[in-house]
Amino acid sequence: MENTLEQVAKNCALQLEMYQKCIDSHPDNWSQACFRERRALTKCSEDNVGILKFVKRHCGNSIDAYDKCLADHAEEPEKCMEPLKDLWLCTEASSAAYNRFVEEHGREPTLDGDSAKAPAKPEEGKSTSDNGKNVFTERTNPPEPTKPLP
Repeated sequence: MENTLEQVAKNCALQLEMYQKCIDSHPDNWSQACFRERRALTKCSEDNVGILKFVKRHCGNSIDAYDKCLADHAEEPEKCMEPLKDLWLCTEASSAAYNRFVEEHGREPTLDGDSAKAPAKPEEGKSTSDNGKNVFTERTNPPEPTKPLP
């Protein structure tokens, strides 16, 4: 994931900076106020960061499940820990498969012709169509720590 964030920062620095400035300027309503900036960052990331395309394709079902859970439990996002865990596992497996392919072939895999595949998941076989959602630029409140931080 660090590599992905580095690629976003490298390829979409202007969009990332504009989004961050907007969030800083609108701490109480950033979600609505920064819609244009978020869309610009999302589009730039999807167009310029190959690993995001790859992960979205292989983790579409997990993305959809997490998005649905957040929509169903907007006031209690902590109820979405299981779908978040599934999404995290899928993105980690997909990222590893993507990185292995790049290491072995010296290039990014194409979305339709190369055999870089993430390890099988229980949801395999379901459609993983690109639905235009990008969980990488969405924000949720993290759960409270169970013990005090040092």
